[in-house]
Amino acid sequence: MHRNLLILLSFFFLASCSSPSEKENTTPKPTAINPTLELGKGLFYGKCASCHMVNKDMTGPALKGVEDRWPDKQKMYAFIRNSSEVIKTDKYAKDLWLKYNQTMMLPHPDLKDEDIRAILDYINSVSE
Repeated sequence: MHRNLLILLSFFFLASCSSPSEKENTTPKPTAINPTLELGKGLFYGKCASCHMVNKDMTGPALKGVEDRWPDKQKMYAFIRNSSEVIKTDKYAKDLWLKYNQTMMLPHPDLKDEDIRAILDYINSVSE
């Protein structure tokens, strides 16, 4: 019993003698959560990921760099909300539709500009 008490006291003594830097290295640092990226990630996986990947073509094109490919950002937002309407009047949208086997993108009229921006910010945050 006396020996167990000595072992226990030795353990506490050694634990209290460790330097602060050793303790800091073993403590996980909290990561900052960007609410916009979290929103964008959730929307991407809820609305986009069934047909799109960030870095690879699927049913639809890879979305990395999508903003650079659209000549008109407002039309891109309109296309996301209702592609069938934009395809009727926009050459780029029609060419995209033709390239992907005339597969119509599902409409997302519920997405506000801030939602689309959050999705795009999430896409831009994903590495290659």
